[in-house]
Amino acid sequence: MACRSCSRPLPEGARFCPFCGHEVIGAATEERRVVTVLFADIVGYSTLSEHLDPERVKRLVDGAFQRLVADINAFGGRVDKIVGDGILAMFGAPVAHEDDPDRAIRAALQMHQSIAQFSTGQLDLDAPLQLRVGVNTGEVLVGSMVGTDDYTAMGDVVNVASRLQVLAPPGAVYIGDATAQLASDEIRREPIEDVEVRGRVQTERVWHVTGRERLQPMSGGRAQAPFVGRATQRELLQSVMTMVANGRSAVVSVSGEAGAGKTRLVTEALADFPSRRVTIFAGVCAPYGENNAWAPIASALFRQLELDTSVTPAELRAIVREQASARLGFVAEDPTLDRLVEAVLHLVGHPSDLDDVTPTEAREMLVRLIVEGFRMRSRWGPIVLWLDDLQWADPLLIDLLHRLSRSLVDRPVLVVTAQRDDVVVDWPPSTDHPMTIRMPLEPFTRDEAGMLLDLLLGGNGGSPLADQLYERSGGNPFFLTELAELARSNPESTQLPGSLRALIAARLDRLDPAARAVLDNAAVLGTSGPVSSLERFAVELGQSFTPDDVARLERDGLLDIDGPIWRFRSDVVREVSYQMLTKMVRAQRHAGVAAVMGEIPMIPTDLVAHHSATAAELVGEIGPVERVRSDIKAEAVRLLLRAVRRSLDVGGFHQSGIHATRAIDLGPDDPADVRELRLLRAEAAVGQRERERARVDAEAALAAAHEAGDLRHEGRARRYLGQIAQMAGDLDVARRQLSRSVDIFRELHDDIELAASLRERGFAEVFGGSLDDAEWLLGEAEGLSESLDDRRGMAWVRQHQAWVAFLAGNIELAEQRLLLASREFSELGDRSGSNWATGLLAYVRFYAFRFEEAEALAVAVRAEGLEAGERWGSAMMDSLLASIRLWSGDFGEAEELSRRAVASFRAIDDRFGLVQALVPRTRALVALGRDHEAARGLEEVLAIGDSFGNLAFPVMAAAGTAVHLGLGERAVVLGEVASERVAKMGADGDETATTLALAFCQVGDPERALTLLAEAEVDFPYALAVRAVAAAMTGDDEHPAADADAVWAVEGSSYLDRVIADVAAAAAALRGGRHDEARERLDRATATADAAGDVVARALAGGATQTLLGGGVTMAMSHHLRPGWRRVLDGLSKAALVA
Repeated sequence: MACRSCSRPLPEGARFCPFCGHEVIGAATEERRVVTVLFADIVGYSTLSEHLDPERVKRLVDGAFQRLVADINAFGGRVDKIVGDGILAMFGAPVAHEDDPDRAIRAALQMHQSIAQFSTGQLDLDAPLQLRVGVNTGEVLVGSMVGTDDYTAMGDVVNVASRLQVLAPPGAVYIGDATAQLASDEIRREPIEDVEVRGRVQTERVWHVTGRERLQPMSGGRAQAPFVGRATQRELLQSVMTMVANGRSAVVSVSGEAGAGKTRLVTEALADFPSRRVTIFAGVCAPYGENNAWAPIASALFRQLELDTSVTPAELRAIVREQASARLGFVAEDPTLDRLVEAVLHLVGHPSDLDDVTPTEAREMLVRLIVEGFRMRSRWGPIVLWLDDLQWADPLLIDLLHRLSRSLVDRPVLVVTAQRDDVVVDWPPSTDHPMTIRMPLEPFTRDEAGMLLDLLLGGNGGSPLADQLYERSGGNPFFLTELAELARSNPESTQLPGSLRALIAARLDRLDPAARAVLDNAAVLGTSGPVSSLERFAVELGQSFTPDDVARLERDGLLDIDGPIWRFRSDVVREVSYQMLTKMVRAQRHAGVAAVMGEIPMIPTDLVAHHSATAAELVGEIGPVERVRSDIKAEAVRLLLRAVRRSLDVGGFHQSGIHATRAIDLGPDDPADVRELRLLRAEAAVGQRERERARVDAEAALAAAHEAGDLRHEGRARRYLGQIAQMAGDLDVARRQLSRSVDIFRELHDDIELAASLRERGFAEVFGGSLDDAEWLLGEAEGLSESLDDRRGMAWVRQHQAWVAFLAGNIELAEQRLLLASREFSELGDRSGSNWATGLLAYVRFYAFRFEEAEALAVAVRAEGLEAGERWGSAMMDSLLASIRLWSGDFGEAEELSRRAVASFRAIDDRFGLVQALVPRTRALVALGRDHEAARGLEEVLAIGDSFGNLAFPVMAAAGTAVHLGLGERAVVLGEVASERVAKMGADGDETATTLALAFCQVGDPERALTLLAEAEVDFPYALAVRAVAAAMTGDDEHPAADADAVWAVEGSSYLDRVIADVAAAAAALRGGRHDEARERLDRATATADAAGDVVARALAGGATQTLLGGGVTMAMSHHLRPGWRRVLDGLSKAALVA
């Protein structure tokens, strides 16, 4: 490859020509970059041309542009073109800097000064030359134009910069809003009101740059946001500072990637320096615009002396002489004082006596005097020299640091620097100083990131969002802060903040071409993969590849290598690298990756489909692309269809929906493909219980199927619509749609689809229909699945049959069926099916009083659901965990868990789930004494439950809440309705009968309660406790004690069952003359209620003690004893006192 400027051969990988210094632009010049464009125009050029000779005009313009071009180059910009009286420059291409907007604005300000200085020497001008300057920032395509070697930029950003220049008055700099947002606080700007950029549909806010502030670097002041993390480094710095305060010297070099928090760490540490007499000289090295090698030391001195940079040389002489006498003890006649004053003048760039000696002599004198000044000042207390961004330091400054560290080793002087770890700097000293601390800063740990995100996100440092931000940032504190701010202020945005993108782009531009090519290829492949894939990719593209390139990327902190696997340390690095590739290159590479991957059997379909679809999407945006197959869209749709079906097979509903949406958005040419994709997406939405999304697709597919006469698609659409209706509690619509689906597949003799529709038709009966019908329909589906050897179909049949057994009260059979289904789903790799089976098994274990097993299963299923993005399953497990906490006496956590579940079910509009979550919530609220909230929850449960046909659970649960509150009459009405529904469904009615029996006790009818319980199987704690109450109220002085003992014998019996049972047994014991037993049982009931904290249980135990033994009862207890519980106590008391 030859240099385009001097045509001499270039060394491989060269970024600049070693012969002429011209910047090297590689062959693959096209890139997408965020650049800052500067457009400047000489005011009145036409008038000049009219009145001056053309040669004079040319020399005038050439002289002006020579200075303007020098200004642009000095600030790191690149002149794109000069046309007539205008100049166009780019900052950020071909090499980016993290502060390109600042560089462009500062260059513009300097250009105004340069043109003014140039004009003063042009005596034939009627008026001085002036400029109008417009500056704008945004994404452009950069590269060479066809037929030329000119490197240029294309995009709307350039047009806007030109229009801003036209708007600007002579001598002004106008900038676009994007530039204003990215510029630092050093740039003073103010918005221009009522200004419209002509020729644009979109509005553009315009800002006027009014000047530049020279902000001092941070030294000992604290930033507003609390500092977190880096505990080890802070402790080490504190120890070093303590030694310096006690007379030792030290050197500390803090290094790390951009954004690691180097400056903040040192600033925080110095704020706590353990000596009030410390003098801190703080300076920062600038990457551009500074011709004075000593500028960081000069700025540090100005800060200490509290001087403004505009001070005149005469004023500076007087101030330095005065301060040196006061601070260093000089006498006025000391010749060293005179030399020191001249050294300070030279240091800041003013004329001085040092100008009269050779540069070498001047440098030596200056260094010697700086060292002597530090030595003299250290007699008064410790000194800190703190220099930031040392990677930009002039070699002269580095030499000064070495000299200081050697010469002041016996003085209390701390030299602390911060520099990036990707730039080689001859610092810190390796052997010259006895105490040299190298302090590299690694990315934040997850715990440190959590502390930072707690502050940034308001206490959500441990949330799933925080996990995502940490993974995306790679632990870089600055990346993390910027991403968190974006998530907080604009949670829907996926665009990287401009400041972050600029920082990373600058970092990538410092890579050598080979390593950069590897990183670009990795960005196309994804976030991680085998190292061999990078080599294969390079070979396919005809690029060179060596392991050293990968090792370099690991050393630079861009990739992590774990054996044969590479991984981007930060997702944002991958995003920026990817965004810099042109869409044409992206399309070509994605298509190539898909073609290669498609030939490898072990590569997942999802991955091949992703690359093919990405190529198709890019072609859709920019048109046909060379080396990308012409039928890429059809190929992508085919692969995405395969990926959707595969994801559905393993229960990946969320991913299925993503694949299907992507395929639909590509716009398939075949209407049958569109119907199929809509049906598959509806199936995925049904699996996630997202009814409305499912309904939209199912109805659209049904209408299209009717129009096309496609019965198979119609049958599937009706099946999904039936499932949606069942979720909403509309049993009639569910039966109608599912029955029609069954009929269609019978007509088509499609046994696979028929079995699926029969399964769902049977399942619809589970929720408010007939359990007998459900068993019959599921039995037919079972036979078909068996004959088809459809293992997945059989597993779902077992799952649905388990529901039937569970609701019928056959816990043992339900568990057997669930274990079979769970094993089958696991072997098939169906995560969703496995979670369904395991989740229901957790409920079965709960109702079998095996709380620990139920909780373990619920926690596992909840975690799986969250990972898979299935909110419904996770919320159901929250409801179950709330129930476990409720009956374990942890009402606060029960209320919190159920509240979270309620919020999730409301968000997805799932009525059945909402009932499940409201039940433990209302009971927890009763226990906490929040009766009004509990009553509202009870009414909501009833309102929702009315839409579920004969489903008894909502009414039964409401009856349970009513008896807990002591609302006996209301509980009787609700219990009777629930009993009727249980009978119609053919479900187990023992718990409903028990609640109704307790309601009868609360209305003073224990005989009817006993009759009802005699017809049920009273073999669980709740029923035994209620029977004890009813028996004791009728005067039975023997059996209540046995029932109470049986309640306590069950490990999983609830605190409330135990309190109720002991109160009843105490009354029976009192009636039988067993006073000590009565006292013991009431004491135990009180202790149990107090330990749980249920206000109703405490009031019941206290009220029983008062009523039966004459103890005291507080007003609070009395308040929570509603009429139903008062009648129970009254009945127990009357029966106990009749001897």
